[in-house]
Amino acid sequence: MSLSLVGIFLEGVLSFLSPCVLPLLPLYMSYLAGEDKTVDEEGNVRYKKSKVFVSTVFFVLGICFTLALLAVSVNIIKSFLDNYSEIISIICGTVLIIFGLHEFGIINIDVLNFEKKLDINVHLEKMNFIKSFLLGFIFSLGWSPCIGPMLANALMLAATETSGYLYIVAYGVGLVVPFLVTGLLTSTILNFLNNKKNIMKYVLKIAGVIMICFGIYMIANASDEIVTIKTKTDDPERYLIESDFYNQHGEKICLADYKGKYILVNFSTTWCTYCKSEIPEYLEYSKSVDDVVCLYYMSPKSSGVSEDVIKEFIDENIELDVLIDPSNELASYLNIDSYPTLLVISPEGKMLGVQPGMLTKEYFEKLVDYIKQSQ
Repeated sequence: MSLSLVGIFLEGVLSFLSPCVLPLLPLYMSYLAGEDKTVDEEGNVRYKKSKVFVSTVFFVLGICFTLALLAVSVNIIKSFLDNYSEIISIICGTVLIIFGLHEFGIINIDVLNFEKKLDINVHLEKMNFIKSFLLGFIFSLGWSPCIGPMLANALMLAATETSGYLYIVAYGVGLVVPFLVTGLLTSTILNFLNNKKNIMKYVLKIAGVIMICFGIYMIANASDEIVTIKTKTDDPERYLIESDFYNQHGEKICLADYKGKYILVNFSTTWCTYCKSEIPEYLEYSKSVDDVVCLYYMSPKSSGVSEDVIKEFIDENIELDVLIDPSNELASYLNIDSYPTLLVISPEGKMLGVQPGMLTKEYFEKLVDYIKQSQ
């Protein structure tokens, strides 16, 4: 799991521990228990564990339903934001730093301290599964000065990162797991939290630090992307030759290491019938030459499958190094959208051109021989 996902998970946990949620936990548990609670002679409230836990499960499902709607919404919006992802990341990173400073207490933003409550009587003392679900749904829709900025952090990362929905999932898991544990061990946890009230004053400061770190990360990452894009535009051959790629074994490959030899990069996918038919021909050609480096290029984005599925396909069919590009960036930059397509690079690192379509071993030989003679 990446550090950014761990950070978002921790923000979910911190949302649970925040002053907007933790002090109200006995009230939530009381609602979820309904009439199935008793008070002993010492005044301690006892809850019926099975009823509270099942009600908590439906309460959590209500929260998850809201987060699922947010994930779908962000995914729809993301398709419109991809072309401006670097600028949006810088804007969102700046906003997160401001949110983090607010949470830490360095600055104060009045609008983030605003709460709006609906005065609706739904007779929560008579709790059932449907009411538990609706209570979780309404709870997760509520804007609070504690949860709002941390959830906004997850949403901003989800809108700008690859597989962004994972950030919402990570935040949701961090938020709902403590609720489930509390539903299982209600009396024990409530008594513990009652004796550890000081923990809440540190929660928002910790959340603020995490958000500031995320903001800095987003700005720095977007700035690097802008520099990379400029390098591609100004000197595409340098970008292609000097960039680091990774093969199916996670080993770094730089095409500059192969200078002095012709380099063939075969753009392929797992679903392409012609690509599969060409594999034996390309492998046979690669074994017959010493001054030509034969590589493959594949991407989960163009294949429409996960990276693990691609690696399984490679293990079963391909004996050559395969450059795996999660974002399909190189193919997009070279406008390669048909498969298979062969990219030819000279010993000096010059892009000599592309040859689309399925080729035979004899055609590979003739093509490279023709290029050598014309150099």
